Amino acid sequence: MRIAHVAPLWESVPPRGYGAVESLVADLTTTQVLDGHDVTVFASGDSKVAGNLHSIGTTALHADPSVSEPEVYRMLQLQEVRDRASEFDVIHSHVHSNTGCMAIPALHGLRTPVVHTVHCFFNEDNTPLFRRFAAERYVAISRDQRSHLPELNYLRTVHHGIDVAAFPFGTEAADSWPYLVFLGRIRPEKGVHVAIEAARRAGLRLKIAGRIKPGDRAYFEQQVQPHVDGDQVSFLGELDFRQKVALLAGAAATLMTSLIPEPFGLVPIESMACGTPVVSLRAGAAPELVRDAVTGFLADNAQQMADAIRRLPSIDRAICRAHVASEFSIRRMADGYQAAYQMATQG
Repeated sequence: MRIAHVAPLWESVPPRGYGAVESLVADLTTTQVLDGHDVTVFASGDSKVAGNLHSIGTTALHADPSVSEPEVYRMLQLQEVRDRASEFDVIHSHVHSNTGCMAIPALHGLRTPVVHTVHCFFNEDNTPLFRRFAAERYVAISRDQRSHLPELNYLRTVHHGIDVAAFPFGTEAADSWPYLVFLGRIRPEKGVHVAIEAARRAGLRLKIAGRIKPGDRAYFEQQVQPHVDGDQVSFLGELDFRQKVALLAGAAATLMTSLIPEPFGLVPIESMACGTPVVSLRAGAAPELVRDAVTGFLADNAQQMADAIRRLPSIDRAICRAHVASEFSIRRMADGYQAAYQMATQG
């Protein structure tokens, strides 16, 4: 099958640091090439993909501070997809936040079937757009995401998958004084301040790692930085893959404190792949990812999270890893998308 992937341009594929969608595109396309498909990825010029790369610009937009109008590059990318659409059996667009939704109207009406994986959550701004194009072909990434806008034409629900073998297995927390981890973007809706409160109530150290965008600097300075003392609370900045997995594997638990209905989340499955349980607020897709009291705990507030942290010795880290290997493998993800492609091309 001739498959085109339309990736975000903000990060390279795969990303050097943060970039969940770009990581997924890299893993999925590598597997599809190994399966014998002819794969083309429309992505930034500094991407390194297993298939054919059709580059837009020389570097990822995040790495080029000279770019003042990133949406122009996105429009150019989508026009090039339209120009080459007849070369493919299916076009797989990865719809993310901000300008990512532009792909839905831009690729509407092509003779080549287009499948849109929705990586963002539905909100007041993007819901009218999705409803206007409800008949397009969509793939949801969780049952929870799908429930918020059930009228869309969903082909399937496909959970993300990861290469479990790429994640080191930690049989126990690394330090004599265990630490907790928060890994993700440092912004209000990610609830870093809730993770700090839960760790403080539990009496454990918290290591925070993630990127701070300019618009979120005030939140960091007001809600996070005052608690950073290098001892009880540490801020490590943005980590590369090797640093990230080492941090996860050595932790007692990973805290997930999103205050919005996240449609998925790679961090919890990456954590559990390392054997590290997850303590999460009960929001979005969290109940689909974490088996409560088996691979971690679900909670409704910081105090419940602290209570759950004290129960961590009851979690078998080997079961955490086995759960990811069974439910969130790249193979399972690739098979799910192959089924979606078959539905798109035969429908």
